[in-house]
Amino acid sequence: MNACTFDEAVQIWNAGFKGYFVDTTLSLDGYVARLHNEGLSPEYSLIAFRAGKPAGFLLNGIRTNGGKKVAWNGGTGVDPEFRGQGIGTVLLEAALNLYAEEGVELATLEAISANNAAIALYQKFGYEIIERLIFLQRDGAIPAKFSRHCDSDSYSIRSVSPASVAGLSFYESSVPWQAQWQSLFSSNDEALVIYDGRGEAVGYALYKRKFDDEGKLSAIVLYQCVACPGKGNAESIVGRALEEVYGPLDAECRRSTHNLSRKNELVVRLLAEAGFTTFIEQVHMAKTLESSSS
Repeated sequence: MNACTFDEAVQIWNAGFKGYFVDTTLSLDGYVARLHNEGLSPEYSLIAFRAGKPAGFLLNGIRTNGGKKVAWNGGTGVDPEFRGQGIGTVLLEAALNLYAEEGVELATLEAISANNAAIALYQKFGYEIIERLIFLQRDGAIPAKFSRHCDSDSYSIRSVSPASVAGLSFYESSVPWQAQWQSLFSSNDEALVIYDGRGEAVGYALYKRKFDDEGKLSAIVLYQCVACPGKGNAESIVGRALEEVYGPLDAECRRSTHNLSRKNELVVRLLAEAGFTTFIEQVHMAKTLESSSS
């Protein structure tokens, strides 16, 4: 992509997602912001041309996470005019060759659960579904606590930088790319750590607040919410974290999750009890690669 124009990159992005499950249309400024905010690299991303016209794309980011060099396919699409001609296959082959050249050890991506054709194509190339993800959402104020068993006085909370949670012994690094601390570095991205009465860290959350043009809180997005196993009442810890993340609870705004694992059953249950409903489900897929050092 670094050899292409911005206009070509935005043109094929919007064309490649025509007829998609959700509206992903972006302006040039929105496209550039997405590359930056999600750690996507023009140098590692690909655009396929046919007869001099952009026909398809595959966006990539590469980083070290959990001690491994990891690649993320941050979006693949083909212009409807060129679908059914094998362009998606060519892009995936080129991406895997690029990963090998860069010494990537783990290739990852997400796909909407209902997108059976895309999932089948990724499986053909050796990707496996490793977990199922859920997007939950609620509009408006929240009238009550997140947990009936939340003992607020037992825990203290400290706001920290997203990078700080990476040093916690129970930090979960195997989450989807956008939920990793490295993806949360803008001015509106936040993190908190929960401590018990002995001053020991027992939980954390990663989240983002969004504001409208007048500076009013418009949305809060949760990326991770984790209680340390075996360290006190997990429901109380998570409930306390959710109240802090989504507070003030009387604020009229949209509250949601982003690629939350269904395996995080406690968080999913507490949010459902608070009136959150599902609006998208995805699968988290991965493929282990041979590193160049091996």
